[in-house]
Amino acid sequence: MADGVSAHVRTLGGVPRSKVRYDNLKAAVAQVLGLSRARVEADRWIAFRSHFGIESFYCRPGIEGAHEKGGVEGQIGYFRRNHFVPVPEVSSLAELNEMVEQWDRQDDARRIGSRSKTVAECFALEQPLLRPLPEEPFETGRLFTPRVDRYGQIPVRTNHYSVPIRLIGRRVRVVLHASHLVVYDKNVEVARHERLIAKGAVRYLEALVRKPGAFPAPPRSNRLARRASSPRSMTPGGIRPRRSTVSETAPGP
Repeated sequence: MADGVSAHVRTLGGVPRSKVRYDNLKAAVAQVLGLSRARVEADRWIAFRSHFGIESFYCRPGIEGAHEKGGVEGQIGYFRRNHFVPVPEVSSLAELNEMVEQWDRQDDARRIGSRSKTVAECFALEQPLLRPLPEEPFETGRLFTPRVDRYGQIPVRTNHYSVPIRLIGRRVRVVLHASHLVVYDKNVEVARHERLIAKGAVRYLEALVRKPGAFPAPPRSNRLARRASSPRSMTPGGIRPRRSTVSETAPGP
C-alpha cells in the first residue's frame, strides 16, 4: 500500500491538504473500533502518512461505506472496463505498469460527464493547492535479513531468489517492494529481482550459469514418477512386473 500511495503523490507532484479517504485495508488498519470512525492504525502506516503529512479518513466497513467514495470507485471501473477488458498480455509487471502510465496520459484529454474542462485542465487548477513533497524519501519496502543457502538462494516470504554464490552462508539485507526486491551485502547492492507472485517459485541466476546441475534434488514424488515411467521398468504391455518371492531351484536329475 505504501508503494502505491508514494507513487501516487509523486505523480501528483504534491500531497492533498484535506483528508484522504481510505478503505479499511489491513496494511493501514489494525483494528476497527466498533461502529465509530476510530481506528487502530498499523505502526508502519502511521510512520508513512506522518512522513507525507497525510490526514486519513476511513470509510465505514462493508456495504454501508460503499457510497462514501463512489466517485473513486466509478472511475476505477471506467478504467478497468476500457483498458483491462480483455486482460492485456504482458511479459512482466514493469511492462504492464508502463502501459498503465501511457493510458493515464491519454486519459488527460477526456472530459468526465458534462464537465467543460478535460481531466488535465481540471488538475492544472488543483495542483498548485497541493502541499509540497517532503525533501527526504521514505523507504516503502519491507526489510528482511535472510541467510544465503548452499544453492546461492535466499527465502523471502514464500519464494526463493538467487544471489551471488560468494555470499553462501552469509546474511544479506533484502528490501521487498510491491513489484521488485533489492538485495544488499552490507550497503552494496548485489542483486535485484522482479517480485515473484506464485508461491514456491524460485528465480535462479548465477548458480544456473556456473553450475547447470547444481540444483536441489527433485521431490521424491517426481523421482518415483520418472522411475515408474522408465521403459526399463515396464513390460511391453506397460505393466511393471512383480518381483518373485519364490527362489528357483535347478531341476533334479
